[in-house]
Amino acid sequence: MKDIQKILVPTDFSENAQLAYRHAQEIAHRVGAKVDFIHVIPMLTYFHKSLSNMQAPLDVDKELYPNVQKEALHQMEKAMDDYISEESKGEAICKIDRKPSTAIAEYAKENSYDLIVMPTKGHHKSNLMRGSTTNKVVRHSSVPVFTVDEGLNAEGLKEIMIPTDGSELSFTALPIALALASIYDADITFYHVQELYGSPLDSESRDPQKTEKQNIYESLMARLDDYLATEGMDNVKIARGEKRFRDQFVVSDNASSRRINIYTAVERVVSAHLGIEDYATENADVVVMATHGHSGFAHLLLGSTTEKVAQSLNMPVLTVKPDEKKLTKK
Repeated sequence: MKDIQKILVPTDFSENAQLAYRHAQEIAHRVGAKVDFIHVIPMLTYFHKSLSNMQAPLDVDKELYPNVQKEALHQMEKAMDDYISEESKGEAICKIDRKPSTAIAEYAKENSYDLIVMPTKGHHKSNLMRGSTTNKVVRHSSVPVFTVDEGLNAEGLKEIMIPTDGSELSFTALPIALALASIYDADITFYHVQELYGSPLDSESRDPQKTEKQNIYESLMARLDDYLATEGMDNVKIARGEKRFRDQFVVSDNASSRRINIYTAVERVVSAHLGIEDYATENADVVVMATHGHSGFAHLLLGSTTEKVAQSLNMPVLTVKPDEKKLTKK
């Protein structure tokens, strides 16, 4: 299960950014993590060149940027005082870069953050939004990105949904989902979609005494067991329930253990992303999904299903990018 100790919150100081502050503080409070804020000032390349060509007296590097940075740091420190408790408060970072999204993703990776928390929409609900800066951070970040909006109260996360095709790569969303489930005492639903042309699990051996959904469910549980063993998650076991599709994770921590309810949903739909969106709207508080899938869910590649879900779903989405070494093996 993923350990969350360092949280990075990108901000543009908008009202929507405050949503990320609240969620970051709630998570930090529950796990004892530190929260850092970051603001990236877009480099005024063309403005800089124009001033140089005009031989204007204003020195952008010595006069403009330092003043803007000073003001940004002041705003971040005030926001942290207002929203982040003393025990959770970390640093305020201000950077200047041509590409804010790249700067955020690179800074998070280089400084070993465990989670990025940012709003789905930023200033005027358009500047920092999924499809723009946020979506670019999701695309490039090797650190999990939790995008939040007004649809979820910081204390009200109870149903976590993980779309999966049963592949190892789609299960890479599990460790962070388990962490969220433990933090919020939430349940986890594995959602497997069968598009009209079939499922990658359709080719596996079938028990003729069971229904199609029951066979897929058994295949998913077997693959999930294999994933836990392969990833060395020895402290996480699956306790099979008396009823199909309803089981539990048993998470051991030294002498104690806790149980997390699991529900497996299998549906046949026309389109994967529409199926995910419809099911999530009715049954989930947050969707946790890998930015890359495999086999039948290769259309879960960012740029297709995951990107469509992240852009259009009106609820928090937490995206996880699989390790590059695993991607090259697939």
